[in-house]
Amino acid sequence: MKNISANIRKMRPEEYGLLREFLYQAIYLPQGAASPPRSVIELPELQVYIASFGTRPGDHCLVAETEGRVVGAAWSRIMEDYGHVDDDTPSLAISLLPEYRGLGIGTLLLDSLLQLLQEAGYLRVSLSVQKENPALHLYERAGFLIHSEKGSEYVLLRKVSHAAQQEKTKMEKATENSRQSKIRQWFSMWTDKQDTGILHLFAPDAVYIESWGPQYQGSEKIRLWFNEWNTRGTVERWDIRQYFHKADQTVVEWSFRCVMRDGIVQSFDGLSLIRWNSAEQICFLQEFGCNENRYDPYVHGKEPEFRQEPALWF
Repeated sequence: MKNISANIRKMRPEEYGLLREFLYQAIYLPQGAASPPRSVIELPELQVYIASFGTRPGDHCLVAETEGRVVGAAWSRIMEDYGHVDDDTPSLAISLLPEYRGLGIGTLLLDSLLQLLQEAGYLRVSLSVQKENPALHLYERAGFLIHSEKGSEYVLLRKVSHAAQQEKTKMEKATENSRQSKIRQWFSMWTDKQDTGILHLFAPDAVYIESWGPQYQGSEKIRLWFNEWNTRGTVERWDIRQYFHKADQTVVEWSFRCVMRDGIVQSFDGLSLIRWNSAEQICFLQEFGCNENRYDPYVHGKEPEFRQEPALWF
């Protein structure tokens, strides 16, 4: 039995009846105490763990199977049990047949159930344990902390979303960094007058809308525009101020200055609204411009005085 291995899997609906035995085996007995009759599991305070299991959204159960035999179970549900914390936090129970205890199977079951609850989106999980129960050390090693005391029992609580949230945040940050790098690449193409990958950066069916009206459909048309425009003008500055990210969209704030071949200077602040496709290519980009030469039209009184100047980009 020392080198026994167990397969951890989800309990099948036709196996839910096994929970009666595992619930009985989960009852903690102090050393020397007589085993209660099996009818004890019919008590309402114990039936809450297994009654109609599988019918509630929060019902999850994993079993440990070895040599075709189910030898342990770990399950959870949102219920008014001894370990109840709130209506959003599932309580869990774990149980092994006596001859399979002390072999590491309980740790495998617990870790697997915590992972399952994490993937299901739960933030926390709770349980109750007798203060004298050696299983308390198993739960402490797994990261459970004492939430409250109820007589001879502890109510333990563990966050299950922390690791998942950390990984999600890490992935989101990596995506944001990649998108910002691609935006910087696009801006640098203009200041360097060099196409370093327009067809890779933009989706084949991308839409690009300039703030003053022109719309370019498709990456080939965007490349045509880029190459043709750079025969007529020079971008002197396209500085990024900040980024905003949400889901598949990025907004970038920037300032821009260019000099056309005929000597006309265009200088303005702007925003680009960008959407990304599943391949992390720009599939939509719309620019919004704002004149850098701002002024107060009411500086001389209540009647506004507006400058008569064209806004070439708007």
